[in-house]
Order: sequence, then structure tokens, then C-alpha cells
Amino acid sequence: MMHVIAKRLPALFALACLLPAVPSITAAAAPSAGDPVDLIGARVIDVKGQHHRVGVTAGKAQPAVLVFLDTACPVATRYLPTLNELHAEAQTSGVALYGVLSNPAIAWQASADFVDDFGITFPVILDSSGDLALRLGPRVTSEAFVISTADRLVYRGRIDDRFAAVGKLRTRITSHDLRTVIEAMAAGVQPEPYETEAIGCLHHDWGRTGANGTGLDEVTYTRHIAPLLEANCVECHRQGGIAPFSLEGYDNAKRWHRMVSFMTGEGLMPPWRAVPGFGAFRDARRLSDHQIALLAAWSENGARRGDAGDTMPVSVRSNSKWRLGEPDLVLSMPEPFEVPADGDDIYRYFVIPTGFAEDKVVTALEFSPGDAKVVHHANYLVDYSGAARAEDAKDDKPGFSVFGTGAFLDYNAWGIGGWTPGADPYVLDKGLGMWLPTGGDLVLEVHYHLNGMATTDRSEVGLYFAKEPVSRYVDGVVMGTQDLRIPPGEEHYWRRFSMTVPSGMKLTDVTPHMHFLGREFIAIATLPDGSEQPLIRIADWDFRWQNTFAYREPVHLPAGSRIDAWMRYDNSADNPQNPALEPETVTWGWETTDEMSELWIGFVPDVPGDRQLIVSASERSWYRPAHVSDAEIARRLARLPELE
Repeated sequence: MMHVIAKRLPALFALACLLPAVPSITAAAAPSAGDPVDLIGARVIDVKGQHHRVGVTAGKAQPAVLVFLDTACPVATRYLPTLNELHAEAQTSGVALYGVLSNPAIAWQASADFVDDFGITFPVILDSSGDLALRLGPRVTSEAFVISTADRLVYRGRIDDRFAAVGKLRTRITSHDLRTVIEAMAAGVQPEPYETEAIGCLHHDWGRTGANGTGLDEVTYTRHIAPLLEANCVECHRQGGIAPFSLEGYDNAKRWHRMVSFMTGEGLMPPWRAVPGFGAFRDARRLSDHQIALLAAWSENGARRGDAGDTMPVSVRSNSKWRLGEPDLVLSMPEPFEVPADGDDIYRYFVIPTGFAEDKVVTALEFSPGDAKVVHHANYLVDYSGAARAEDAKDDKPGFSVFGTGAFLDYNAWGIGGWTPGADPYVLDKGLGMWLPTGGDLVLEVHYHLNGMATTDRSEVGLYFAKEPVSRYVDGVVMGTQDLRIPPGEEHYWRRFSMTVPSGMKLTDVTPHMHFLGREFIAIATLPDGSEQPLIRIADWDFRWQNTFAYREPVHLPAGSRIDAWMRYDNSADNPQNPALEPETVTWGWETTDEMSELWIGFVPDVPGDRQLIVSASERSWYRPAHVSDAEIARRLARLPELE
């Protein structure tokens, strides 16, 4: 494949030298209660340097409360003791509460002093570029926003009714609006979206003044870019990280500012292939249009450093490699694997005996790469057939390669999770568990991305066992087809497979799978009433960026629903990922030069005894013809915008 990439390198570098046009920053219409807001999972840093993902804690999605504050507004400061109380109550009931300071006149140090002086116990975010304010459109400080895990605005308005107007306090509080909504969300009750009028100081109007209070031409590293990069990029782009260069500190960021602007402007970074609107996923990693505009404006105007007084606090990172704490069991590769400096990327499988003395119920999984500089991604499977051990015994090196060695998987191994850089640990919702009987082997599939330096890797998977009984077990099936025969030169080769759901189930995650010729993947569920539930869409498939996409909330499919998946392949010479020097007919197979067409599904059956019905339904998907007409594809593609 190297020759295919090489002949496109001059064009790629020429393109990389061009900067996208600097977008303008305008305020979107303020969302009303019930509207989508696209905030759950957004990566931010609080005024003490702690990292947060809005509404995601320890890998679990939660309703989120954001209250806009000000360091000097007496209405906002009067509410701080109440917000401390609400935060303590919300924490115990699975609701995340944050304060937000969003005004260009407030500096990082002043924000930290504000938190200390008032004894604030909840995280306070300095919205230094106005991104959160532009998304939510607060009218006054002390206005509260409650967002469901489905990313919809459930409530916006006052904290309570203690203020009749600015400067006018009531003698008694009769309506505890924010507390009432938090308690309902904590109880799992979805209140009807509603709004009240908040009383407070008028909020800064970011839509009129642009990125920093005056305009995009004054975007600086210290004020706007450092927190953006730290929250979204530095986890990978740092010394010892998987990314090819560091963005830590001003000197590194300035060195790469043109490339950062180009990659984010083209949507290539952060690396997230799922199309927004087709499923709400826990690990989504995207920048807002406002953030992309900031990076472009900063680069276009000379990547200025800015005032030292705007410098954000040193970012707080845990020294522990286990974000969920010490696992109950750590399964390590039996021996280190030597990763060469040069050559093709390596896909390697390592067999790790679980050694369970009794059956186990797992509620969380966490991956720790041995050498994060070369581990591109990993998937974990459990094999009870012994096939993995047999393949491992044939290979003198640690582990084995499944490609070219026969059908080891042959769908006997059960996928239980995966990891990519920046992903949260895989945590099941309360009451759910993954049942792992004794006698199985953990099979760790690792994709090594060579970086020019020889190294060794010994990655690990941490298992966390259930501490209390679980009521439902997560299971897995795979839909797909082997009906693949892709002619040379064909750019739009489509295939379709489907599965009728025989018994109600909740989808917990999906994993699309194709090889190098794959270009698009679409999966949609049609419910019995004819309505459609988008499951996932990847408009620009890249074999190197495969993910297990865990839903923020399980997607319920009643009996009688149908899951359809469409995928497009490009077997032309214009496909830069085509491994053939001259395109030739490609069929289904295990080698990377063959192709596959699959959708792996994690699910929880409504009726535990109906598991086998669902498994059998998935198996039947493989026996149906996968041909799809051009007319059907045209109709489906024409309707996709309706689903987004």
C-alpha cells in the first residue's frame, strides 16, 4: 500500500499548506426548553485545572446542570451557598452540577480566587472563549440550564423565586425550581421541558463582540487556545502520547498552529468518524464550530501568545494509570511484544488466560496501553473455543496475526469492549453486568501504529467485578454478510443486510467493521410504528479509526423492529487506502486485502430467556442476499438529512 500513499503525498502536503477560510463567529439562536444543545460530553477545564466532560463522570452519562455566574454580580453570589447544597445533593443522586464564568473581563486567577473566597465546592468552568455561552445563550447571570443525557434542554431559568426583581428579595421562597428539576432527573423522571424567568445581572453578549470581547483578530493562546487544546487535544498530543507531535505549551502549539487549523477545519481532528445526529455516543469527541473558528483565527493572525495574566492553571492529571481506581483483576499480555521502528501497521492478537476460579460478573473495563506512543487502538474479546490458543501456539512470537492464518474468530469469540486514545473506561449502567463464565481466554487485539522508533509493548486490561447483584446481563451478536464481490474500479459498491428483532432489547453499543475499501456505513432501526431510529453513520470510513461506539443511553428496540445496515466500498485507484497496486476483484475474507461487512451489537434482552431468539435472528442476517439496487440507495441517501 505504500506506493499508493506515496504518490499522493505531494498533493497532501500542498493541501496542508493551505489554511481554511477563517469562519465568522455568530451567536446561534438561544435554545428553548426541549431543544437539542450538543453539550453532553463536551471537554472543559475548571478554574483549578481539573478536566471534566460535561455530564459524563467515570464513564457514565448523567444529566448536567450549568449555572452561569459572575464574580461581582450580587444576585449570582447570593445563590452560591444554595448551589453548594444542590451540588452535594446532585452528586449523590447522579446529576452533575457546574458553575460557568463567561466574560472576557474575568481572568483565570480571578476565577480561582472567586472559588476560594466564596468557598465554592462545585466545579467552576471559565468559559474563556464564550463557547458555552454561545451554545446556551444565557440572558442573565444566575440563569440555570438542565440538560438530559439525551442532550436536550429540559429546563432554563431561575434557581428559585427569592428575587422578585433585581434588588428586590421576597420575604420567603415559594418555588425551588432548580431543586425540583434536579430531584426529578435524579429519580429518572423526565419532566416536561419548561422555562422560568431568571433574575440577575445582564450576561455578556458574546454574539456581538466575538471571541474575546472585541473581535477574532485578537484571539490569543493564553486566553482562548490553551484551554481548548488542553481539554481536547493534549491527552494524545503530548510527550509520550500516541499522537505524532506535542501541543503542550505555547512553543509547541505555535510550531504546529497551521497544521492544527487545517486538520480541525477539515474535520480530520479530533478523530471521530460518527456523524452527529446518528446516535448519541458516550465518547464523542468533536469541536464546536466556534472552537474551530477560534483555532483558524488564531493561526491566521500570527498565533499570538497573549497576556501572562491570562495563563490558565497547570492542568491536573492523575498519576494513576487506572482512572476508575485499582481494578479487581488486571490481565496483562503474557510477555512483551517487540514493535519495530518501520514497516506496515501491525494488528496482533494476544491470548491471556482469565484464570477465573468461578464465574464473574463484570461492570466496568479499563485499558492501559504499555507504550501509548504506538498503541493506536485495542479491542478485547473472550474466546471459549480454544481457537485463539491454537493459533497462538503456531506463532513463535508473542501473540499471533489473525489475517492470513485462517478464520480464528469465526464468530466464536465475543467482543466485550474496545479502547482508543482519549476514550473513557467502559462502564455499564447501574443494574447491568457482563457475565463471564470460567474457562475462557481474554483475547487482546492491538493495532500498533509504527512511529520510527523500535519499542516494546505490554498492555493490560483491568476488570471491575459487580459488588452487588445485577438485574440484567449485556450480551453480544454480530450481523453481516459474506456476499461481497467488489469489481476493480467500482467506486460505489453498496451492500445491505438486515435483522428483524424477535424480542424487545436495548442496544448498549455498536461496532461497524469493514476493511480498507470501506467508505461509508449507515445503520438505522425501523420501529413497528414505522418511525426510524438512527443508530450510527460513518460518512468517511477509515480502517485505522475503528471504534466501539457506546450509547450514552441504551437504545430500546421493541419486538418487531428491524435493523438495516448499508455500506459502500471503493475499489478504485482513487481510493488512497486501496492496498492493491492495480485494483482487482475483492471478496469476503480474513486478510486485510479481503473485505468484510459487519455490525457488532451489544444488547440487553427485555426478557432474559429470549436471548437465543435474538442470537438466531442475527445469524439469519448472514444467509440473505446483500444486493441493493441503485434506486434504493438513492432513496435512502436522499432521506438521510431528515434523520440528522
